[in-house]
Amino acid sequence: MKKSILIFGAVIITFSLTAFGVINWNELKINKLQTYDSKNIALDTTSKEKIKSRIITDFIYDVGPRFGPIKKSNLDNAKFIDDFIEANEVQDMVTLKSVNIIIIKDDKQSDIHAIGYSRALTDNQIQLLQQSDYSTNFLVRTEFLKKNKDTGILEDSYLSPHLTVVPEKQAEYVNGKQNLINYLKEKSLEARADVQVDKLQPAKLYFTVTKTGTIENVTLDRSSNYLEVDKKMIELITNLSGKWKPAVNNEGENVDQELVVSFGLMGC
Repeated sequence: MKKSILIFGAVIITFSLTAFGVINWNELKINKLQTYDSKNIALDTTSKEKIKSRIITDFIYDVGPRFGPIKKSNLDNAKFIDDFIEANEVQDMVTLKSVNIIIIKDDKQSDIHAIGYSRALTDNQIQLLQQSDYSTNFLVRTEFLKKNKDTGILEDSYLSPHLTVVPEKQAEYVNGKQNLINYLKEKSLEARADVQVDKLQPAKLYFTVTKTGTIENVTLDRSSNYLEVDKKMIELITNLSGKWKPAVNNEGENVDQELVVSFGLMGC
């Protein structure tokens, strides 16, 4: 009798353990399925975020004049290099050797230039500057001797500020510059999803905001090294929604202004 009871008890225990194992296995299976489903949902809802995570964040780093802006009215009144160079930098010049004002065309230094040898601009330099129209790009190459702060020895040095002539009031995107940059970044995400940073190049896209506030002359000056990205950027600027306030000259008249979208790898 005792033997039968023991056998019966063993069977009950074995059955219970088996049932418990099956239940636990099913629960584990359900939990895995739920986890898998949750991951799938997360993948669907964060696809754009995943694209963003493998794309450089500073893809578009500026929209504006090609170089540092200088108003046409200020340029017409320029008489000294101090009008282009910071006062503390001028003070550091122990001996001024030369000042060469060079017009930049197609992003290269041209043969159009005027040279002088003092802080005061020459008549030729003044004339060259005053003849420069809006969106003219130029540099002021200034060579001089500067005292080394550590050794006290005079050393050759130079400055070459690059500037772009702009109207009294520049063209303005009505929704704001930052909104424009954000728009171009967001809308170009898919086109640049597979971009490799080490192959990306600094690119320049020129366009003109006309005196009526429309966009014309969209031109790619430098490629990002990715054709699809270049094409997308041209398309976005050409078909840009939103309006522009035209540039205004010193006499209150609307004028054309050329602007540049700098994108791709940070460059000059």
